[in-house]
Amino acid sequence: MLDKLLAVQEAVLVSFSHFEQWVDRLEEAVWMMDKARADELIEAEKRQLCLVETDIQQYQRIHDAVRLLLKKLNARGAYRFETNLLDEENTLHAMTYEWFQTEIGTWIQRLSEYRNHERINVLGAALQYIDEHLFEEELSLDRVAEKLGVTPTYFSHYFKKNTNETFVQYRMRKRIDKAKQLLAVPHYKVIDIVAEVGYESYPHFSRVFKKATGHSPTEYRGLLGIK
Repeated sequence: MLDKLLAVQEAVLVSFSHFEQWVDRLEEAVWMMDKARADELIEAEKRQLCLVETDIQQYQRIHDAVRLLLKKLNARGAYRFETNLLDEENTLHAMTYEWFQTEIGTWIQRLSEYRNHERINVLGAALQYIDEHLFEEELSLDRVAEKLGVTPTYFSHYFKKNTNETFVQYRMRKRIDKAKQLLAVPHYKVIDIVAEVGYESYPHFSRVFKKATGHSPTEYRGLLGIK
């Protein structure tokens, strides 16, 4: 009797593990906008479940998959996925899977449209916000991501992909460029330039400046003939 109970428990665990892995693969297919792969995964699951589950059980499983998929996809923080769940009246397995495949197709299409639009508008908004707040000490990747409504991880990857620079590299380059301009003006004191370009202390600014230019701020001024 105990052996039978353990066997049942093991089967349930394997089944749940399989379900999670299936949803993970679907999530990846949607995120990569691979409709063919998503359809393949759904059809394979459909063939398997039709042999062991009733229509209502399959209906519930698909709804559970949709809820979990939405949670996983929305946790990525880039695009807000939404859906209207299928009515319980439509529980025939054919209708359930047809609806699911249609929903997946809609998600992929909208994600594609969002990304195409995003490449132009989000990057422009990000650069504009960074440039407008460039010399504030509080300017950070987290702050810009929050302003844009995306996660810091997503924004970091997105920014690097579209500019070939990390956020920190871009911020440093722009600040150092401004510092060079100010250092070329004789009446500007170096200590005043530090705060002007968004650094909290001279030692920090000096280290960053030397790393970027190979010279300390004072040495750089000397190269310009300014004492």
